[in-house]
Amino acid sequence: MTIKSRTSLAWQLYLLTGFVAGFVCAFVILFHISSINRSVSTRNSAVSMKFEHLQKEFQLKVASVRVLCMVLTCPEYVERFAQHVNATWGKRCSKLVFVSSENYKPLGVVQVVEPEMDSYHDLWNKTREGFRHVWQEYGQDYDWFLKADDDTYVIMENLHHMLSAYDANVPLYFGHQLRIQNVNYMSGGASYVLSREALRRFVEQAYGSHKICPKPDKIGVEDFSMGICLQNVGVHLIDSTRAMTNDDKEKFFPLDIESYLYNSKSALPAWLREMSVSDVNTGPNCCSIYSVAFHYIKPDRMYLFEFFLYRLRVFGRKYVERFPKRWTLSELLEMFPLQNNSKKPFMPVKL
Repeated sequence: MTIKSRTSLAWQLYLLTGFVAGFVCAFVILFHISSINRSVSTRNSAVSMKFEHLQKEFQLKVASVRVLCMVLTCPEYVERFAQHVNATWGKRCSKLVFVSSENYKPLGVVQVVEPEMDSYHDLWNKTREGFRHVWQEYGQDYDWFLKADDDTYVIMENLHHMLSAYDANVPLYFGHQLRIQNVNYMSGGASYVLSREALRRFVEQAYGSHKICPKPDKIGVEDFSMGICLQNVGVHLIDSTRAMTNDDKEKFFPLDIESYLYNSKSALPAWLREMSVSDVNTGPNCCSIYSVAFHYIKPDRMYLFEFFLYRLRVFGRKYVERFPKRWTLSELLEMFPLQNNSKKPFMPVKL
């Protein structure tokens, strides 16, 4: 074999070796990329399955937390406010019932008081008659009963989240807790929630007794009167700042939310700080990320809330939610003992 032939053969071997080495390297790289893709796909599939599992868990929880929403309105506010509640947050209630002094079939508004008894000063009678109607018609069909005004906005998913830790067969009463004299009660403007057992006791034990409940006179302050009634029939009051473990911020707001977000002590009136059982804070960290109810919300703001909460998406943000653990009865009784009205006689208070 000549030198030229040997040189040609050597180059062929070099080329063959390089080709084989390149093929092997390419195969290894492609295999590695494939493995990464399979790993990412597996992780994405696992995340997707976990998200679907959490969605199913949420749907099951929602199905097991049946909330009837009783919204107080009046004939002149049906089109101005009530119809917008019906078109926004009200559609996420298990059952939505408007109570007024006139029937209005398009929204299912129910008359519970006479037209001449539908002023601010008649709110106590309107509320008690509304709850009586709700209990008689739907008491056994729902677990929780929310009382709200027609200028309230409620995030029902957050309400379900909070209530999922509790048993509706225990007499419970949730909201923003205030205190006047010896009476603790939940702000009516912020809305409040009764368990099935609490509502049963109100209707069957308190409603017909003027020794237990204030008379339905023109006293206006329905929330104060409701507090008296429920305390006198052994209902446990739970301020929303204590309703969830690891979350001690406000969830029910008697005033417009802007007043809380503005970082100034003068943003909120003195009476709210003085009467509130829990501290009232202002600024960016004032309020729970699981806030439930907002008062003084005009119809245009309701639709703004709807857009921000249910249509607007922040790119890249994902949430993994967990429902709170359920309280045992002994834990609940220790955390939220019954209130005592025996120190002073109750007197109607005008705010």
